Amino acid sequence: MRIPPYYRRPGWQRFFAGVFIGVLGGWAFFLFQFGAVHEELVVEINKQKLQIEHQKEQIEILRSEEKKRNEENEKKLTVQEIKIQFANEKEMRLNELALFELKQQAEEEINFLKNKNIESVVDGKDLIRKAIENKTYEVGDNEWNLVIKEMYIYTNLELVIAIRTPGS
Repeated sequence: MRIPPYYRRPGWQRFFAGVFIGVLGGWAFFLFQFGAVHEELVVEINKQKLQIEHQKEQIEILRSEEKKRNEENEKKLTVQEIKIQFANEKEMRLNELALFELKQQAEEEINFLKNKNIESVVDGKDLIRKAIENKTYEVGDNEWNLVIKEMYIYTNLELVIAIRTPGS
C-alpha cells in the first residue's frame, strides 16, 4: 500500500499551508490573549497586596488606639456599688433586722466612695478600714464593732466584715 502523493497537488498544498498558517495565527492569538490576561492579573494581585498591607497598618493603628483608650477608660473607672457581707453572721446569731441595720450604718460610713475614681479609692483603703473599724455601731440596746476581713475594689466595692462585741 502506498501513501497518496498529496504534496504534488496544489489544492492539498494550499490546504496544508492554510492549516499551518491558521495554527500559527491561533497560537499567536492565544499567546497575546494569555499575556494580556496574565498582565492584568499580576497588576490586580499587586494592587491587592498593597491594599492588604495598608489594611494591616490601619488595623495595627486602630488596635493601638483602642488599647490606649481602654487603658484611659480603666483609669477613669468609678465605684458604682458598695456591697457588704458579714463573715460571722451565723456565729453571732443576730436577727435579720439587726444585720440590716449594721449593714446600713456601715454603708453610710463609706457611702461617700460612690462615683469616686477607683485609683483614689485604692489609695484611701486605709481610710475605709479606719472609718468602719473605729466606730461603735448601736443596734437596739447592743453595741457592735466591725472588723474588715477582706476588701475587693473595682467597679463594685465589696467588703467582708466580721462582727465583734466592743470588748473582744
